[in-house]
Amino acid sequence: MTESEGPRLSDEFLNAFVDNQIDSDEKGRAYPLINGDPELNRKVCELRKVSDLVRLAYDNPPAPKRRETPRRHLASRLAPLIAPIVLLIGVTLGWSLRALWAPAVPPRPVAAIARATTHFTTKVLFHLDNGDRAHMRQVLEEAQHLLARYRADHQQAKVEILADGPGLALLRRHLSPFPARIAALQARYPNLIFAACQDTINRLKRRKGIDPHLLPQAVIVPSAIAEIVRLQHRGWTYISV
Repeated sequence: MTESEGPRLSDEFLNAFVDNQIDSDEKGRAYPLINGDPELNRKVCELRKVSDLVRLAYDNPPAPKRRETPRRHLASRLAPLIAPIVLLIGVTLGWSLRALWAPAVPPRPVAAIARATTHFTTKVLFHLDNGDRAHMRQVLEEAQHLLARYRADHQQAKVEILADGPGLALLRRHLSPFPARIAALQARYPNLIFAACQDTINRLKRRKGIDPHLLPQAVIVPSAIAEIVRLQHRGWTYISV
């Protein structure tokens, strides 16, 4: 963004944007600026990664250290080097085998809604992993506000709401607090996608014996993590709600 186009967004504003501490109107004004400026987009992605790492650290505090025996000392020193390699192999293998994962419910195949995105001026991924009703309402309101704003400006925006973990309840037929609103939003905005995480569905089956039935507007993606990585590589803006 050049000086003639207006002042750059401050670091303080970007941190508030990443932490969801600004209202929907401010976010609506920020989206086109961030998407139109590669440097701002990169900075938001970096801030988001730092925020997620901090949240993960607080959610999973390290266990108290125990005195190690000499035999285990070498293994403990190698663990930090081995763990990232194992994680990379696991993610790569899981993504490679995604075609083998049969969807638990087939509301609509992903291929049926997949379209070329090069003509969209903005592509935003909202990630919902919280089952709180207020968070569900927030993600629907922010998606609607963004799509309405771009439509009013005669521009195209593509939005995906990705639900996993407790957030999957948004798309579960008998649990969703907003089935009518979801149906109305997708009918009004065909470029709005509601995606459910297959990994979460598998965990519900395996741990609780639950076979969740999804709303007909939902599509299934193999893994929330893989979907986030895939879309970010394609230039989507990632927003965690």
